[in-house]
Amino acid sequence: MPIRVLSVHLVNKIAAGEVIERPASIVKELVENSLDAGATRIEVTIEDGGKKLISVSDNGCGMDSGDLSRAFIPHATSKLASEDDLFSISTMGFRGEALASVGSISHAHIRTKRSDSHDGAGFEVAASGPSIEDVRPCASAPGTTVTVRDLFFNTPARRKFLRTANTESAHVTEQVARLALPHPHVAFLYTHNGRKVHDLPACETTRQRIGDLFGAELADSLLTVPRRGDEMSLAALVGPPAAARGSGKWQYFFLNGRYIRDRVLSHSLREAYRGLLDPRRWPVAFVFIEVPPEDVDVNVHPSKIEVRFHNSQKVHGLLLAALRETLNKSNLAPAASLGQADTTAPDYDISAADRQRSLREAMADFFKSAPPPQPHLSFPESHGPRGGSSPPSRAEKFPLPLDRSPAPSAPAASHESPHPPALAEATPPGSPMAFQVHDSYIVAQCPNGLIIVDQHALHERVIYNDLKARLASGPLTAQRMLIPQTLTVTAAEADLLAANEELLSRLGIEVAPFGPETIAIQQFPTLLAERGTHAVEFLREVLDTLGEDSSAGPEQLIEGLLQVMACKAAIKAGQPLSSAEMESLLARADDAEKSSSCPHGRPTTLKLTLQDLEKQFKRT
Repeated sequence: MPIRVLSVHLVNKIAAGEVIERPASIVKELVENSLDAGATRIEVTIEDGGKKLISVSDNGCGMDSGDLSRAFIPHATSKLASEDDLFSISTMGFRGEALASVGSISHAHIRTKRSDSHDGAGFEVAASGPSIEDVRPCASAPGTTVTVRDLFFNTPARRKFLRTANTESAHVTEQVARLALPHPHVAFLYTHNGRKVHDLPACETTRQRIGDLFGAELADSLLTVPRRGDEMSLAALVGPPAAARGSGKWQYFFLNGRYIRDRVLSHSLREAYRGLLDPRRWPVAFVFIEVPPEDVDVNVHPSKIEVRFHNSQKVHGLLLAALRETLNKSNLAPAASLGQADTTAPDYDISAADRQRSLREAMADFFKSAPPPQPHLSFPESHGPRGGSSPPSRAEKFPLPLDRSPAPSAPAASHESPHPPALAEATPPGSPMAFQVHDSYIVAQCPNGLIIVDQHALHERVIYNDLKARLASGPLTAQRMLIPQTLTVTAAEADLLAANEELLSRLGIEVAPFGPETIAIQQFPTLLAERGTHAVEFLREVLDTLGEDSSAGPEQLIEGLLQVMACKAAIKAGQPLSSAEMESLLARADDAEKSSSCPHGRPTTLKLTLQDLEKQFKRT
């Protein structure tokens, strides 16, 4: 095939594919330009998730007519003057591709006026696909406004990959947060479809900015990591272990004012919390690092989100030492909450202590008197309509229908057990051979050796299977809360809850607005309420799960939420069980589908054969 020189317009489209992934990418590029222009106030406006309109307006230094005439030309930039500048980047943007790329795949318009202009004149220019209009005078306030309409109008193959307006706006919301956090002195106003999402005033401290973005509750809980280092320095605000979340999206790393992702920094943060957190939990952290520009390469990736440190081990050690010193000096004991004892209980008077004792007795009673095999899965309901206030039945008080035996009439040969053979071998009726180790593992004898069961993992699998089967026949049983519990949410989280209202209703969760940045939990799943699950903490887990993958469909989200519910409801490691409880758990897990692993994929059972034991004791 012959080699061809590509047209400028096609080159710009290719560059757009590298720089512009979605509307949030354009917001990032334009706001970075505003920050480099010295703006103290930036307004971001989008419509239809940014697919229809993106507008970024600032009060920065502005441009004259000569600068504006070169704005849409590829590789035209005010950020670099020579090759040496490429190795000492001190600005947010520098590639000179963003505006040219934006103009090539949208209807773009720039209106600007220099802040030091005395004649009152401003200028404007428009670009659409391959055409760039001439610069002309216009009325304008000092600063610059860039408007982008109909993104990917001439590249339908790219446009079809954009997600829903809610998903795209969520990405923009996250991008605004990443840009606003390291610049608390800059005011930000972000609006979507005419509704204010963020109105962030200029403030003195990063903690104030975090509070404005994510709520005062989170901001007030953060520990201050004092600034340390000379040429390479860092400062941070990190959450105590009790504030850890269910995903890593609450970890923000900034290098010289730019949000980055870096495995070295992530590893350092994880190591600092080792032994303080459940490995499946993620610490909350806002880390700000400053290094001389020549000591880092920010030109690794087109989006500038990945960097390469000249001395990554020094950065790792600096962060790890600072975090460990702060955590070691801090009182990490979670504060007791005495304000709302337990508002998820049924509306008859019972003390917290009595309820805990009743729950334990019900658990033991349930295990000791396991119901006979059922021809199909049953999940009895005695409440009547959802939300009723009748006292729960024994089966609902500890709703763990582990019996999933085949119908009595089914031929034995046709039943293929999906559980590990060792479980079946270890659970003959009335077997006295099970005992507990460290209140976490169940050890049982089987004909050719022994098995070790992770009680939490196995119980989690059984509950997950039952919830999934129960959900197939209708919404999960739920109860109204006597006193709705409230929590502070961001605008993005409120949108996330609203967008998934129907899905949450299927799980027995109902929330309602309770103020500008607050929602109230009105209804909660009975299973979790009876297990003493804290409603606010659980909803935080739900929000993390919903926000992890914006492209996930309803069924994927349901899977993730059921996993969270099963984990919260299952017996925990460190919880002592009676012999009857252990034997019943093993026996009633006999027919649990995929019982070899918990819903998260961790193994539930290990087996040691007699041959393994004899080999270890050198009897072979």
